Amino acid sequence: MSGISVQQLLDNKPYLFGPDPVISGAEGLHRRITNVNVMEVPDVFNWVRQGDLLLTTAYSIKDNPEAQNELIPKLSETGIAAIGIKTKRYLDKVPKDMIALSNQYRLPILELAYQIGYSQTLTDVLEEVLSQKSRWLIEQHQKIQLLTNTLIMGENSRTFIETFAKCTGLQAALLTYQSEFFATDASMTNDWPESNDLRKAQLNPQGGEFPCYWLGEHSSKLYMPIEKNNETMAYFICWGREDGDWEPLQLLLQHTVNLLTLHLSKQHSLSSLEDNRKDLFLKTWILGEISDPQTIALQAASAGLQLQSEYSVCLTSILSPYSPRELMKVKTYCILQGIILLHTGNEWTLLIPQQLASQIDFYSKLQAELRKSLKMPTIRLGISGIKQLPNVHEGYNQAMSALELWEVIQPGETFCYYDRLGLYPIYHLLSDQESIKKQLFQYIEPLHQYDFKNQSKLIETLIAYLNCGGNIKETAKALFCHYNSIVYRLERIQALLNVDLKDPDIRFQLQMAVKVFAFSIKKGAMTKS
Repeated sequence: MSGISVQQLLDNKPYLFGPDPVISGAEGLHRRITNVNVMEVPDVFNWVRQGDLLLTTAYSIKDNPEAQNELIPKLSETGIAAIGIKTKRYLDKVPKDMIALSNQYRLPILELAYQIGYSQTLTDVLEEVLSQKSRWLIEQHQKIQLLTNTLIMGENSRTFIETFAKCTGLQAALLTYQSEFFATDASMTNDWPESNDLRKAQLNPQGGEFPCYWLGEHSSKLYMPIEKNNETMAYFICWGREDGDWEPLQLLLQHTVNLLTLHLSKQHSLSSLEDNRKDLFLKTWILGEISDPQTIALQAASAGLQLQSEYSVCLTSILSPYSPRELMKVKTYCILQGIILLHTGNEWTLLIPQQLASQIDFYSKLQAELRKSLKMPTIRLGISGIKQLPNVHEGYNQAMSALELWEVIQPGETFCYYDRLGLYPIYHLLSDQESIKKQLFQYIEPLHQYDFKNQSKLIETLIAYLNCGGNIKETAKALFCHYNSIVYRLERIQALLNVDLKDPDIRFQLQMAVKVFAFSIKKGAMTKS
């Protein structure tokens, strides 16, 4: 804290002032005095600094109303604490215009004791400032030591917040991104603040303060972010300062935030160790490295997981970057639902208990929750059939295949069920067989070469024609082409391949060739350009 308030000086050193010391500007008595200065020149505002108590007889402006009216606004800009005037020497009383400006700018004008000299006033005010600062530093040290000991003794976050509130007389709260919330006031809500609702708080007019914010335009609650790796993992919040003077608390608040940062970082590290052990088990199980039911059950128990007997595996499409708080929202939802979540970077695997997976609208609710928590407009889900514990790896492969296959079959589909693929997994399997893939590709290679040389769209036309069940009119509609253009293209296809597209067997072979071709392209496995 810097200095002493004008009101404290009046209370502690009343003999330095007249019997009715506050002439005007009473609303500024909270201003803090850090130094004493003397004014006997009209342009004194060029020589003062923030926090000065300015002593004067007003000799230099006694006969100059213009200078009198100019003085208060310019001194207010410098941030001085107050003006002390010895009246009845050169001014019998302070002019009305100066009093009005003093009240307007909330800059106190004080009546100095006539019989006390400047030297004694200077000495006594500075002594009071230093004494106050010394007492304040001792008090702050004691409070900081108390808060530090609270954490050293192993107390939890709630006890720490209550201790802070008791030693400051403020209300306080701690809100973490894990949705943990402790508050000394039951009416305080645990709403995580949006960044665009926070406005910078300036606790110390001289600058140099740590990051802290007001929430909204008229909030009296001070939000201080607790960060780790440039991510906000919690907010320490306090309120209840009626006079709005937060500067004396700046040092204590900053140390409190530092202590909470260390405390929460330790908790986060311990939690991360537990999460890593759980994630390691899930990876080895889901990827098929363990399949013995007893081993799975033992390792699950060691990782703190209680397994159901059957699960459906749900795999998300690639996700946009997300914050730890957004991840925690999803984790909380999964815990409440009994879902096991494995988040590996930008795609997640969710193990859905059989009783949830069998509900008609469950996956719609799950998708809506993921989109809301992660603030993503679209998330595709690959969904396996129901699997017993030893076969969860098979479910993972099915979910992954479902995402890949539906991307080719129907790119706009966001619910990709493996059990609804029919024979499409066979095409997917064939696309991994190099000899079969090459043979099928040779079947339609003339079309590929023709398209490459002539910038035409024969393969696209063939795919649309097959998808439309050989209906030329529907094919033209799907491709936004004229009917005759489609007829011409189909004739070129038949000529190049030397086939009859009306033959069902031919159409079946072509359907297989183009599907395998499409899956190969999608997987990046096709080497021809």
